[in-house]
Amino acid sequence: MRQHSHPALRLKPFIAYKSVNAFFQGVWGTAYVGLMAPLPPEVFSAGGIGFSLGTSLVALAYSKLFNLFWFFRISVGVEVIALLSVIAILLYPMGFTMAAGVYLGFQLALIFGNYLVRLETLVIATDKFKPVDLGKSIGALLGLASAAGFYQWGRTWLETDDSLALIQLIHYPLLLVQLTTLWLLLVSFDRRRFDEPL
Repeated sequence: MRQHSHPALRLKPFIAYKSVNAFFQGVWGTAYVGLMAPLPPEVFSAGGIGFSLGTSLVALAYSKLFNLFWFFRISVGVEVIALLSVIAILLYPMGFTMAAGVYLGFQLALIFGNYLVRLETLVIATDKFKPVDLGKSIGALLGLASAAGFYQWGRTWLETDDSLALIQLIHYPLLLVQLTTLWLLLVSFDRRRFDEPL
């Protein structure tokens, strides 16, 4: 286990990144269920097969991917997929095509989940896991509570029970949250020090 975090990692912005990312996931997860309604069950079976194959391919490439260069690029790629999903939900009508596109993007991002967690443990000092994980937990709780409050506000003040309209509406503040997430990730690393050993 690492006694010191990797010198390329700026820990405070990284903790903020993980917290805001968890907030995004907490809010977005509540919308995800409603977004997936148009998809038939067999799509989820196909997605699960694709996910399993994808994670296997990533695992086979670990020897090439276990470095900060790829960790940073894949992390940014995952956040860009989330950003594109938010933009698509704001611009295009809800329905099968939208749900399929968002589901595909979500599965693609999840494929790298194990890899990203494994690399985090190589980059962060052991005694810094606690603030990172607490930040993630608090962020997720705040995201879930914010989503619940938003939907209640929408039903009361906007006087609508149209779940898809509320889901689309919540993506306006989510756009700002995801842009903040991406910015925090970018400032969390000193890319000039990526060559230093893990």
